[in-house]
Amino acid sequence: MTGICSGTGLAYIEGPITGYRIAKSSYGPLNPLPRSAGAPDRSSWSRFDTPGSTVYLAGDRRTAYAETLAMARVGKDFRDAVAFAARQFDLPVEVAQKMIHDDWTRNGNMVPGWLPANWRDGRLMYTLRINEPNRWVDLTAAESIAALNRHLGPTLDDAFGIGTITLGTLAGEDRGATTAIAEWLREQVLDDGNYAAGVRAHSKYGGGHCWAYWLRRQDDRLGLDPVRVEAEAEIHRNDTDLTYVLALYGLECR
Repeated sequence: MTGICSGTGLAYIEGPITGYRIAKSSYGPLNPLPRSAGAPDRSSWSRFDTPGSTVYLAGDRRTAYAETLAMARVGKDFRDAVAFAARQFDLPVEVAQKMIHDDWTRNGNMVPGWLPANWRDGRLMYTLRINEPNRWVDLTAAESIAALNRHLGPTLDDAFGIGTITLGTLAGEDRGATTAIAEWLREQVLDDGNYAAGVRAHSKYGGGHCWAYWLRRQDDRLGLDPVRVEAEAEIHRNDTDLTYVLALYGLECR
């Protein structure tokens, strides 16, 4: 069921929902890093983190891989490091890249463009079910974008220079802005008298949707949140969804 909250103007979707999450098996799927309300720098936070704990799920397996493996793509920082090493040591770019690759591997770091076998071995694909019919703020809806501009437009303009909140804002890299939006959303009481369970948003890498779930009971020390682990699966090299995302990102994997 979908609707519009009469109090806030936010669009919502009603649960229950099922989603997918890749996590280290040693930690499990429901142990995110708690965020502190007094953190002066939120640049390392995820998109819709708030003070407290936030778990992210993808609407399908392929989106779960796309979100998780985006960090492994060859980015500007790695290209700059390779170019710098090539200049400093008067080496061909290919040789400098191999030198950095070997050094990062020796130190146990994930090398951009390369997914080691131990990445797969140490993680599982979890299927999670959030059973309660709680409402989720739908950040893919035009009504929600309009509501955010009405309620938060001046605040975000003053704090971050964002004159208009758009889908680009929600998918952008300004973690001060996206987490401020999430923090405001988490505090809103909807017209059914309850807080939202979390938000649904577009994956910023294209394709499917993602869910950000705020672990309110855990944060308030009231017990477990209503999440059930329906399945956990090993990640194999020949997984068709993994293979698709590896090709999409130009990654190699053992």
